[in-house]
Parts: sequence; structure tokens; C-alpha cells
Amino acid sequence: MKQAGNEIKTEARENVSRPQPKKKKIFSRAFHEVLGGDFLIQDWARKQLTFITFLAGIALIYIANSFYTESIARRIDTISREMKELQFEYISSKSEMMHESKQSELTRKLKNYGLKESVEPVKKIVAQKKQH
Repeated sequence: MKQAGNEIKTEARENVSRPQPKKKKIFSRAFHEVLGGDFLIQDWARKQLTFITFLAGIALIYIANSFYTESIARRIDTISREMKELQFEYISSKSEMMHESKQSELTRKLKNYGLKESVEPVKKIVAQKKQH
């Protein structure tokens, strides 16, 4: 009786320690069928061909949509950067114009042309209307 118990234990140990080639073969065979296209000739695949085509179409639409969205995001980013650059250019140009149009700056620049700032106040000229 001891011998029968030992034989069962050794068989159990051998079963546990052995790799299971059936699962590897099944996975390997399925993998090769998918890559080789052999699964498409099976009966269930032919019955589901419209559904498989539909899924492939949906996948293509999804991919195209993601590319379109990324291109729009890139375009928005580019336009935003251009807008910021133009805004900074506008602010600096406006600041420079305000500085150059000050009365003291105009006086300094026009001195080279022989023009001087008037010290007399401005007079208002009023014209009389002729009566016919």
C-alpha cells in the first residue's frame, strides 16, 4: 500500500512539474492562423465577414479622426504662437510710437531742420463773412 501511494505521489509531482505543451501549441497555432490569414477561410469567419468589415471601417474612421484632430491641434498651437508674437510686436510698436510722438522728442528731432518750438500761444483767426 505504501508503494501505490508513492507511485501516485511521484506521478502527481511529474504532472505538476511538466510544462503543458498543449496550451503553447494552441496559442502558437492560433497566432500563425491569424498572421497567415488562415482563420478567414473558416466557416464562422465567412459568416461574420460583414461584421469584420464594419469593424475595420470603424477602425479606419477612428484613426482618420485622430489624425485630423491632431492636425487641428497643431494648427491651433501654431496660430496661437503667431498671435502672441503679433501682440507683442503691436505693444512694442505702440510704445515706440508714443515715445517718438512726445512733444519733447519732436522738438529735439526738428531742431536739426531749423524748426523751433513756438513760445507764443496759439491765436484764433476769425474771418468776417462778406455780405452781398
